[in-house]
Amino acid sequence: MFDNSFLKKLNILYIESNYEDRDYLSNILYRFFNNVIVCSNALDAIKSFTQKDEDFFIDIIICDRILSDSTGIEVLKQIREIDFHVPFIFTSSNIETSDLLLGINHNITDYLAKPVNAKDLIFCIQKVCHKRYQDRLKILMQKDLEDLRLVVNEVALVVRTDLHGNISFVNNYFSKISGFSQDELLGENYRLLKDENSNNHLYEELLLKVNQGIIWEGKVKKTSKSKEEFYVYLTVLPIHDKDNSKITELMWISFLTTDQELENKEFKKEMAKNIYTNRRINNEAREEIDKLMARIAQYSSVKSELLSKKQEAVKLNNEIESSKKELLNIEEKVKKSAFDSSLKIEEAVSKQKNIKEENEKILILLNNLNNELKDKNQKLLDLTKQLSSKLKEIKKL
Repeated sequence: MFDNSFLKKLNILYIESNYEDRDYLSNILYRFFNNVIVCSNALDAIKSFTQKDEDFFIDIIICDRILSDSTGIEVLKQIREIDFHVPFIFTSSNIETSDLLLGINHNITDYLAKPVNAKDLIFCIQKVCHKRYQDRLKILMQKDLEDLRLVVNEVALVVRTDLHGNISFVNNYFSKISGFSQDELLGENYRLLKDENSNNHLYEELLLKVNQGIIWEGKVKKTSKSKEEFYVYLTVLPIHDKDNSKITELMWISFLTTDQELENKEFKKEMAKNIYTNRRINNEAREEIDKLMARIAQYSSVKSELLSKKQEAVKLNNEIESSKKELLNIEEKVKKSAFDSSLKIEEAVSKQKNIKEENEKILILLNNLNNELKDKNQKLLDLTKQLSSKLKEIKKL
């Protein structure tokens, strides 16, 4: 299933020299993605890729193996000199083993056979870009966190620790509220300020979640050096290294929830709100651009849909013609079968007629034989009577 909200955040560079293939597939890509840059040759493609700015990322490149002015392999080589990690998908009706090996050596992402199935391509892009997009969000989040740190450092209790909660940095405001000097806090565990009545498992669960990359938020009770109790709203953030590959430390940001600190808390909110104002405005502008691009894509897709309908009509017509031929073949077979059956029936009727005539002849013959047998039996009776009469005469003599 497509994640349309995610796909609408992606930017595509599509390179294809064949007009029909380029027109068909680009119209589909316009409907699903944020921005699609379409190039018909390698020169324009490289120029488009190198002209990207900090606020615009090309998330994936789709390139045909054979171009009008170069090859897909040459484009891949030039792209890898600029960016070794941007996903790169080859499309081709066939591919040579040598090209495949060169592609692997230059970190090719995937290969799709032409004609390209649009559904398979979109699923492939979604799968490939998801992790890359998440990594980019983490980098942006790190930058935002750094901006946020500069703002809140003056109005919040800020602490940095290692992954076990051992303190490596505290700001002046934290020292002032806790009553501990920075020298007293450095090297100590953050639990130093834990209230005695607080849940002992709270910090264990907190550290477990944050070390998994999950931001922890909650209200906790603390005790100062002078044993005075105070409540803070605590946020614990995982801080990653520059490569964003692992968590190196934790940042603990707290805001007092006492009445006298409400003004500071509101000030903090206003400052944080100002940080994201420009980003919000940019996002709203991007949404308007997306809407316009969606309308353009909708209009652009009409031609593609008509072409698709035409192809479907041609296909349906071919199927109808094929069905007609099959029906004619079936009709011929039925006629032949009916003719063969008629011959067999006539032959069977003829045989039955002959058998009937033979039976009638046999019955007549049997009847004649029966009559002759009766006559002979009668003659035999008559002779028997005559013989009996003669015997009686002989006895008298």
